Amino acid sequence: MWTCPECDRTFTRANQRHACGTGERSAVLRDRPAHLVALYEHVEAFATSLGPVECVTRERYILFRSRRVFADAVIMTDALRLAIHLGRRVQRSAFIKVVEDGSQVTVVAKLRRLDELDAMLPFLREAYEHSLT
Repeated sequence: MWTCPECDRTFTRANQRHACGTGERSAVLRDRPAHLVALYEHVEAFATSLGPVECVTRERYILFRSRRVFADAVIMTDALRLAIHLGRRVQRSAFIKVVEDGSQVTVVAKLRRLDELDAMLPFLREAYEHSLT
C-alpha cells in the first residue's frame, strides 16, 4: 500500500495517479431530481454497509472504493448510471453495456427506480468482495 503524502489517501500502487481529496458529495447531488438523489442515497448506504468504503466525488460522478474502485455512479437528468466492476462476465437484460478489460468486467445499468437497484445489490456486493483481492 502507498499513502499519498499530500492527501493521506492510500492506494495499492506506489505513486498512484489520482486527484487529491475525495470531493464534495453535495456538489454532485445539487440540482438533481429528488427521486434520483434518493436512489443514489440508497446506493451509497448499501455500498458503505459492505465494509470500509471511500466515496470519491468529482464534477459528475461518484466512485466507490475499497482497496480499489468497485463501482461508480453518474446522476443523469433521467436516470442513475451505475457501473459495477466485477471479476467475471455477467449477462442480464438490465445491463446496457458489458465491457471486458483483462481480468475486470464492467457492467453498466441505468436505474430509475428502487426495484431496479434491488436487482443490482448482489452485484455490488460481489464487486466489493472482488475489490478486496
